[in-house]
Amino acid sequence: MKRLFIFTYPKLTFYIIGIIAAYFIFQNPFISDFISSFDNLTYLSIFFGGLLFSAGFTTPIATGFFLSIDPAVNLIYASIIGGAGALIADLGIFSFIRFSFMKEFHKLEKTSLVKHIVNMFKVFPDGIRTILVYFIACVIIASPLPDELAVTLLAGFTRVHGVIFALIGFLGNSIGIYLMLLF
Repeated sequence: MKRLFIFTYPKLTFYIIGIIAAYFIFQNPFISDFISSFDNLTYLSIFFGGLLFSAGFTTPIATGFFLSIDPAVNLIYASIIGGAGALIADLGIFSFIRFSFMKEFHKLEKTSLVKHIVNMFKVFPDGIRTILVYFIACVIIASPLPDELAVTLLAGFTRVHGVIFALIGFLGNSIGIYLMLLF
């Protein structure tokens, strides 16, 4: 079978190119001025920025957007509104992964790599192990890393309830957006 791309990891390559492109796009003063022109729609644009913050390939754009926002914006309101937008996107990703990938997760659980990782975590009691997985997922969600990693971790390898996932997603995204707006 002939490969379409010469790269071994085309999705990661596109992701890195997206990060570099977003960096150069948001270095342009015209873009910063354009984002500053959203005076009356600042919080609405923050909500849409939150929607972009969750999906892997749009995370660099959302990160550049949040770093370009007027520093006079209320950080608490902005992080809550952006976190709500990101939560909506995360819930869509969570539903899709949970219901579309379950057969593959069951197959994956039988591989030696996953068994090895699971055995490493078995040194912790069940309650601490669950909290540790939730914490790792929250850190991934708060970071500019693709939320799909955390969603896959939670949807595939835990029996997390939708409400708990929503809480983790909202807190993680809100904290991540707050930290970006802070700096």
